[in-house]
Amino acid sequence: MISLLKNASIKSAEDRRQLVAAKNSNIDIENFVDNMETWKTGWSGNIKNAAKKHSEAIEQIDKAIKDLTKVRDALTTSDKHLLAAENKIDDLTIKRLTKNAPSVAERFDQLEK
Repeated sequence: MISLLKNASIKSAEDRRQLVAAKNSNIDIENFVDNMETWKTGWSGNIKNAAKKHSEAIEQIDKAIKDLTKVRDALTTSDKHLLAAENKIDDLTIKRLTKNAPSVAERFDQLEK
């Protein structure tokens, strides 16, 4: 009888060890799965943030292109105005300046003589 109790006790202890080992194994698997899910969540967040920053950078580039196009157009218009002003200066003569001012024209004629 003692032998049977001893064998039952040994068997029970062995079963408990196997149960503890199985629980530990399950805990390890759960920890592994949790770690993997945590990593996947972090990775996914990084990808989303990178995609967002990528889109923002493209929008900023588009905005800069529009702004630079406006500056180029303004400079082109400024060049046209400067060219028109230069052409007007080339056409400037005493006769044109005194066209509607006969007394001034007479004065210049006197100065020439």
